[in-house]
Amino acid sequence: DIYEESGCRKPVLYLLTAGSDPTTAIDELAKRKKKFPTDKVSMGEGQEKVAREKNNNAFLTGGWVILQNSHLGIGYMSELEDVLTKTKEIDEDFRLWITCEITPRFPIGLLQIAIK
Repeated sequence: DIYEESGCRKPVLYLLTAGSDPTTAIDELAKRKKKFPTDKVSMGEGQEKVAREKNNNAFLTGGWVILQNSHLGIGYMSELEDVLTKTKEIDEDFRLWITCEITPRFPIGLLQIAIK
């Protein structure tokens, strides 16, 4: 299953289509894996700082973070690839879930390391 394929440095990317929202399914999985509640950030104006804080905390605690509507936070998505590859200590249980509308602006490096 998708959880088994994911890893602390290998996020899961959901490309959104009209009316789709995988958040409930992710929360159900989180409950089964004893990782509920998940930290959620709806990306957009000024949310990069919140996302950064939630990710940094979850790196230490092994929590799960869902970054929703990440097409509204492309700047932070560009930063995330570096963060995931260069942060020395990330708890093995940490998981990052990203939802995004299809956009040519999504960073190719992050796209390559993510499970789609």
